[in-house]
Amino acid sequence: MSKTKVLIVDDDIAASRLLAMGLEKTGSFQVIVENVATRAASTAREFRPGVILLDICMPGADGGDVAFRIHSDPTLRSTPIVFLTSLVSGQEATAQSVLRGGYEFLAKPASITKVVECIDRHVPRVGETATNASLA
Repeated sequence: MSKTKVLIVDDDIAASRLLAMGLEKTGSFQVIVENVATRAASTAREFRPGVILLDICMPGADGGDVAFRIHSDPTLRSTPIVFLTSLVSGQEATAQSVLRGGYEFLAKPASITKVVECIDRHVPRVGETATNASLA
C-alpha cells in the first residue's frame, strides 16, 4: 500500500518530530521533516510530497516566502500547502479555514486527527477518489 508523502517544514524540532511520529503512527503517511526554511524548496523537489505542512514564523525565511519559492517551481506548483501556525487560534482557523491566497491554516498545536482530516481534504488517500476522501 502506497502512503501519502507529507513534508513538514518547521523550525521547532521537537514539535515537528512529534507531529511526524503521530502521522507515521497512523500507517497512512510517509513523513519527512525539514527544520531549515531556506532548504524547504530543495527538500520538496527531492521528496515530491503530496502535501506540505508549513510553519509561518521561521528564521531565514517566513512561510509566505517559502510557499512562494515552492509554488514557483513548475514541478511543485500544484502541491497543496497548509500553514501550521501559532499565529491564529483554533477558533480563527475553523471560522476562516482559507485565509490568504487560498492556503488553509491550522492552529498549533493541532491534534493528529485534525491534521489528518486536513491532509485528506487536499490529498485523497491511495485508492480513494477526492469525493470519497471528502465524505470520510
